[in-house]
Amino acid sequence: MPDDVFGEPVSALVRPRRKRQLTDTEQRSVGQRIEDCLDYPVIYDLAELLPPPGHVGCPRRYPSLVYLLLASLMPVTGSKRSAVGALTTPAQWSRVRAAVRRHAGRRAAALLAPVPPSRTQYLYAEENILAPHIDMLQEAFEDHALEQATSQGLFPAEAARNWAGPRRGQLLAGDATVPKAPSKAEQATTEDTATGRVLSHRVDPAARVYYENGEKAKRAARGTKWFFASGREDGYWRRVILAFRHVQGGAYEDEAAVAVRTFTRLASHLPGCMGVLYDGAFRGTHRDTLARQGLLVINKQHGSTTPRAYELLRYGRCRHDLWCQDGRIAERISLDDGTSHLVPIPVTRLEPRLGAAKSRWYHLLRIPCRHGAHTLRVPVAITTTPADRTSTDRATGKRRPSDTERDFHRAEHLQQIPQNTRAHQMLYPYRSDAESLHNQLDQSLWNRRMISYGLARQKIYILGFALAQNATSHRLHQDRGRQPDGW
Repeated sequence: MPDDVFGEPVSALVRPRRKRQLTDTEQRSVGQRIEDCLDYPVIYDLAELLPPPGHVGCPRRYPSLVYLLLASLMPVTGSKRSAVGALTTPAQWSRVRAAVRRHAGRRAAALLAPVPPSRTQYLYAEENILAPHIDMLQEAFEDHALEQATSQGLFPAEAARNWAGPRRGQLLAGDATVPKAPSKAEQATTEDTATGRVLSHRVDPAARVYYENGEKAKRAARGTKWFFASGREDGYWRRVILAFRHVQGGAYEDEAAVAVRTFTRLASHLPGCMGVLYDGAFRGTHRDTLARQGLLVINKQHGSTTPRAYELLRYGRCRHDLWCQDGRIAERISLDDGTSHLVPIPVTRLEPRLGAAKSRWYHLLRIPCRHGAHTLRVPVAITTTPADRTSTDRATGKRRPSDTERDFHRAEHLQQIPQNTRAHQMLYPYRSDAESLHNQLDQSLWNRRMISYGLARQKIYILGFALAQNATSHRLHQDRGRQPDGW
C-alpha cells in the first residue's frame, strides 16, 4: 500500500535489527553508581521533607538524609548489608561527608558521626522515619522526576509532532512486574508431616498471587506487583523513571486501570507528551480513555478480537463492504471460488482534533474503485456514547446512533496506529524499555527476591531503585553537557 501513511509492514526476515548492545564506555560500575547517588540533588531535596531529630529520648546520631542515601544505594549494591558495607571504609565515608557538604551545607556535614551507621540503625530508621512518610516521598519524587525529564530534553513542548511517527522521547512507556516475595512461605505455621512439629515461618503480608505473560500462557507469580512509567531517548542509562505504583489486583484495581490513571496524571504535566506504549493488557476501554485526552495509544490488539462488519457503502453504481480487521478498516472482496478476502484500505492521514475537554481521532481513507477512488473519514480509538455529539444522516436528516447504541466497540476494533503497519513495527519495540527496566529491578534484588517485608518497606526499596536510576541518568546528562565539541 504505497499510499498508506503508516506504511506497509516489513517481514521480520528483512527488517533491520534495531537492538543495540552497550559499549564499554556506556557501562556503569557499582562505584560510579554510588557516586551518582551521592551527587543527586533530588535525594537531598527529599530528605528535607523528613522530620528532624527530636529533643526527647536518645539523640539520633545521623540525620534522615543518611538513611535516604542508604535506601538509594540498596538497589545498586544488592542488599541492605552490602549498602551499609559500601560506606564502612574511611575513604568512602569521607566521600559521603564531602557530598553532604556540597549539597546540604557544612552544618549538615558536621552533624554526621565519624563512622557510618550500622544495618540495625538503618532498619530502625526504615521502620520509624522512612516508612511513615513514604507516600509523601513518593509524591515529591514524581514532581522532581517530571522536572528532570523536561530538563533532559524529553517530551519537548515546542518540538514538531508527527502523529503517524512520533519520536521515542515523545512517548511514555509503561508496564508492571511482580518481584518474588521475600519468602516462599504462604502460611505463618505449618505442621511437619514426618515429626508432627509445628513450624513457624515469616510471611510477607503484602504478597499475593498474580498472573503474568499475557492472554495465552499465563504464569502465576507470588509477590507484590509494581507499575513503572518512564521515558527516554537513546541510551540505556538515560532513562528517567517518572512514576511507580503498587498494583493491588484481586478485588481492587487491576494493572491497566492503575496505568491509565498514572498516564493521565503524567500527560497533564508533560505538554510535549504525544502518547503511551503498552502491551496487550490495554483493551478498548483503556484506549478510549487516553484517546479522549489527546494521547496516542500504541499497543497490540488483543488475541480475542475478530473481524467485524463495519458499513456497506454505496456510491452510485459501486458498493464497498467495509470491515474492521487488525485495528483498521478493510474491504471485503469476493473471490471466484465463492470465498472472500479482507483487503486493508489505505489511510492517507491520521487526523487528531485535540480539545481541552475531549479529543477526536480520524482515519482519512482512500477507497480504491474502478469508477474512481473515494475518500472517507472514519472515527477511530473512541467509542461514542449517547452523551457524545454525533453526526446527522444527510439522506434522512436523522441523528446517527452512537457506537454503544449499535453495540459497536470502536476503540476495541479501530486503533490510531494499526498493528500490521510499518509505523507500528517501528514504534512498538520502544515498549521493550519497560521490560529492560524490570530486568534491572530483578538484578538489583538479592537472590532475585524482594529484600523487605511489608508494603511500606518494599515501597521504600522501589523508591530507592527509582532514585538510583534517575541519579545515573542525571549524571550522564550533565557529563554530556560538559563534553567538548568533537567528543
